[in-house]
Amino acid sequence: MEKSWNQKFKESGTTLTYKEWRKREDDKMASFDGAPLISLQNDANYQKVHADILAQGGFKTDISNKTIFGINKYVVIVGGVLILSAAAYVAYKKFKK
Repeated sequence: MEKSWNQKFKESGTTLTYKEWRKREDDKMASFDGAPLISLQNDANYQKVHADILAQGGFKTDISNKTIFGINKYVVIVGGVLILSAAAYVAYKKFKK
C-alpha cells in the first residue's frame, strides 16, 4: 500500500510548507518523466539567490596561489623536502651496506 502525500510530507521532515514541498516533488517527478522543466537560469532572482547560497557556503570564485589541494604551499614544500631527504637517507644506508 502506497503512502499518501500527506504521510510522505510528514516523514520528510522538511522545513518547507506543504504547498512548496508538493511543488518540488511534482517538479522532481516531471524531470523523471522527461517533461521539460522551466529554466530558471535566466531569472535575475534565481541568480541572486544562487550567488548568496554559494557565498554562505564558503564557495570562492577567486583563485589563490597560496594552497596546493587546499594545503598551504609552504607546508607541502617542507613536507616534500622531509620525505625526499628521508628516502635519500634510507637509500644511502642501503647502498652503503
